Amino acid sequence: MKIIYGICSWGLGHATRSLPVIRKLIQEENDVTIISNGRSLQLLQRELGETAQYLDIPDYPLLISNSASQLIAKSLIYWPLFLKRIQAGLAKVTKMVKNGQYDLIFSDGRYDIYNTKIPSFFISHQIRIMNPLRITFFEWGSELFNKFFFKRFCGVLIPDNRYNSFSGDLSHNLKLIDEEKLFYVGLLSDFKKKDSVKDIDYFISLSGPEPQRTLLEKTILSQITDLTGNIVITLGKTEEQKEMMQDNLQIYSFLTKENREILMNKAKMVISRSGYSTIMDLAILGTKALMIPTPGQIEQEYLASYLERQEIFYSINQKKLQLKKNTETAKKTKGVNHKYSVEKTIENIMDVITNQKTSPFR
Repeated sequence: MKIIYGICSWGLGHATRSLPVIRKLIQEENDVTIISNGRSLQLLQRELGETAQYLDIPDYPLLISNSASQLIAKSLIYWPLFLKRIQAGLAKVTKMVKNGQYDLIFSDGRYDIYNTKIPSFFISHQIRIMNPLRITFFEWGSELFNKFFFKRFCGVLIPDNRYNSFSGDLSHNLKLIDEEKLFYVGLLSDFKKKDSVKDIDYFISLSGPEPQRTLLEKTILSQITDLTGNIVITLGKTEEQKEMMQDNLQIYSFLTKENREILMNKAKMVISRSGYSTIMDLAILGTKALMIPTPGQIEQEYLASYLERQEIFYSINQKKLQLKKNTETAKKTKGVNHKYSVEKTIENIMDVITNQKTSPFR
């Protein structure tokens, strides 16, 4: 089959969680064309090489706010741009399908990647869009938008468990969308848990949109000497290939999937953003974590708080970060003890696309 696979470029999480699905499609000798943008596209090209084809189509920008009033003000400007970008991306995909005779579309978080004439599947853990004050009217509005939009897809795949959820209210306890019409396929991660010697005390992963990624990098590096033991830092810069070794500290501009998997399996603790894809990686590996949500990114702030209340991970506001103190607190959390199978998740996804021919929302 000829398949289009669209991937949201907000950070690297959508790209990394899509990799096992794409690898499975390629392994089954499908012709896959990947649509993404920026560092996400660079990561996918680096990981998959010539086994896939690539198109650079910008998606809509990430809406970040530092306050509820700022969010409302920005939304007035954002939504017209959001809809304009959807129309532009959709026009390109429509032309691709018309000229290229594609058979199937996956869209991980890209509202502009679908076609009603061929089976299209939407992947998302964010069915309800949060706001800083949890204002019900706006959250119901986001559900209503998604319910209307999902009519264009044969199925909505949720990378989470129906029960024992990691996404919480983002994809559960919905008010306007029937959860029985969603496909909770299980956790998605490109990592596998391995029996490794835990000789890395802290694995620090920097990621996310600028300028916050750079601001966190500066804060981390200014406090790094407060930590003892072996430390590895990856800066999340796919455009660079630099390494620095100094005593107990190793710094990498970017790590391939294989190297990242090896190092995270060896880590006693991970320090990272609270992006949902990172959370799924940690759940698969069973590693404790200190989470630092991107300021103004409501989803990450909610997830960090939600998982901290369950004592799974510990989180701290970026401006209040005190590495030594916060990591000691994070060590006391219980982490994730249950074992999850990505292979079973992939199997569930393949079952859905094989059996689901029409949208349950129509």
